Amino acid sequence: MSRWNLALLPLTLAFAVSGGCASDQDDAVTGPSDEIVDVGNSRVKNQSIGNCWLYASVGWVEALHLRATGVELDLSETYLTFWDWYEKLTRATSAPPESITTGGFFTTATRLMNTYGLLDEGVFIPGEATTDRSAAQSQAESYVNNSLKSGVLRTDRSPATVRKELAKAFGLTPQVVAYLDQTFGPAAPKLGTVPAGFPLRKTSDLVVAQKKAGQPVANVKLRDEIYRWREYTKPTDRGQLRNYLRRVQKALHDAQPVLIVWNVDWESRDRVSGTFPKMQPSAKIDGVHMTILEDYQAAYVPNIGTLPAGVTVTDTTILNAALAAQVEIPFFRIKNSWGNTADPSGSGAFKGYADLYGGYLFPTDTTAPAGLISFTLPSDYDTNVPAGIAPDLCEKAAADGNYCASGLGATSTDKRLFTCDTGMSGKVQTCASLCKKGATGGTDACGEPPPPNPCEKATSPGKYCGSALGIASGQPGYSTLYSCQKDVNGTWISPGTECPKGCIIYTSMSDRCKP
Repeated sequence: MSRWNLALLPLTLAFAVSGGCASDQDDAVTGPSDEIVDVGNSRVKNQSIGNCWLYASVGWVEALHLRATGVELDLSETYLTFWDWYEKLTRATSAPPESITTGGFFTTATRLMNTYGLLDEGVFIPGEATTDRSAAQSQAESYVNNSLKSGVLRTDRSPATVRKELAKAFGLTPQVVAYLDQTFGPAAPKLGTVPAGFPLRKTSDLVVAQKKAGQPVANVKLRDEIYRWREYTKPTDRGQLRNYLRRVQKALHDAQPVLIVWNVDWESRDRVSGTFPKMQPSAKIDGVHMTILEDYQAAYVPNIGTLPAGVTVTDTTILNAALAAQVEIPFFRIKNSWGNTADPSGSGAFKGYADLYGGYLFPTDTTAPAGLISFTLPSDYDTNVPAGIAPDLCEKAAADGNYCASGLGATSTDKRLFTCDTGMSGKVQTCASLCKKGATGGTDACGEPPPPNPCEKATSPGKYCGSALGIASGQPGYSTLYSCQKDVNGTWISPGTECPKGCIIYTSMSDRCKP
């Protein structure tokens, strides 16, 4: 059972609506192992205030850098929070705000990165080098809000005063304060020469992976990659939804750390698994959350059926088939910033992740609010259906039901059994031995495997038809000619040869295949 903090923290998350980031009290652990797509996210963290947008944006950088270098960074969301609050406080109107707002945009986060660079977690707050939840952030929020209500920030929000107050709020060491003063000046920040011993990571220096559609991965600088990413809001016309999601799938197939912004309704979640299965018509949106996609599940993939989340797919033919118009996406799996919450996969490999189902993100009930707000991904991914996707064999099914592939136009040796649903592949399995046609259409089934050692029923060494060894008509091995013999230990062994035209039983000589 996951332990949830149901109190939402105040947030004005820019994108489309206002809302609040939620946070969980558990500590974070390592991330996933396998998926349809291999995004390669950094480890799960646990936000302590309403700044999910910074956790998502920093995680985005960590994923891109990990792909480029194989090195997982632990960048400081607290450092960017410091500068975000500096700008909000110094740019506030003459009337003092009642409290600091913790919300923002992906574009705000990347602008902060370009302006102030990035720091490793343990550099800015040394005591948090090995933690996944920042006590400094929640303490700083309380300090700043008290200062706005009755302290110095109520009357003085000059750059120098704000810098001093924020240094106290976050508990910065004198050494870190000196580094900031040397790097940005003591008051209004202007990036200058980075002093020795202050490992500031500039976006013009930090290496990340760049993957353009249809091109190999290249290593570039973060500043050059930032401007390729664009927010795509959910279409108002449901008829455009499939094209919209296809763009996201293409980016995920290229292992891009796509960002998602979604509405949080606590009452719509499953308390045991941590999933969000369905948005209810009575749902009241409690806030807005921003996270990174990890994987997705695909249903009705032509000639495949379901591609389950958590099973890696590298075959481009299958990945392209997942882009077909008929495909539905039951859920997206996200890397969250709520710490070690329930594992939606049930395998233990996705602790701290969550599954957002289609019934929650884009409900068919128009009286229910939509969970999905937007995705952010590189702008070069289009919505086109790839050429060369094979037609779904289930298009030839006369009605819903189970059909052997051979009955749908495949070769006679094809052992697949299709469960056809309204002309689409609902499920496809490969039979262990053969696919057996039923008496009526839609009732086909996988045949039973042959006995493990049918020659145990032989009376003496020799060649026997499977039917002579008790294998029933229509079952695997019935038309096989077995060369029954005993090994050195006296145990029967059953090597056999399939008889394409059938097997003939003789009474006075060894059986044989029909010529």
